[in-house]
Amino acid sequence: MLVDDIMTKEVKVIHPDQTISEAVTELSKHGISGAPVLDESGQLMGIITENDILNAVKNTGKRLEMVYPSLSMVSVSFIETMEEKETLEAFKEIANTKVSDIMTKAVTTVQAGSKLALVVNFIILKGVNRIPVMDGGKVIGIVSRADIIQGLARSNILK
Repeated sequence: MLVDDIMTKEVKVIHPDQTISEAVTELSKHGISGAPVLDESGQLMGIITENDILNAVKNTGKRLEMVYPSLSMVSVSFIETMEEKETLEAFKEIANTKVSDIMTKAVTTVQAGSKLALVVNFIILKGVNRIPVMDGGKVIGIVSRADIIQGLARSNILK
């Protein structure tokens, strides 16, 4: 089986100058967990995923707290503590950040016509959920874990 047989051909893309808020809206609207990031000429620049966004939403912040009573007679002691923030508050802090600032820039891709086994191996070894399919330097599709499972279900092997 080839990647061309199972890839999603209508690829939803995000642009690097879009905000994280806009990317979240797009991903949610299309029910996807990640999308290639293409520049205005259609060149692949990276990929933006739920994981990238959640890593950017920092629910905790470091804070210095004075230790009382001080362990030292000569100086004041401090310890670093983590302060939990509300997730929505943390998201608001990064909502206007550009996608290009948090996207994954090193993207694993495959060429059109590649064997599905290659994609499966990349997904497992790299720990990614989707891989763009390229032809002539352009993204022509994307293969996700779900595409692979659906492709296996449609195959004649199971019948």
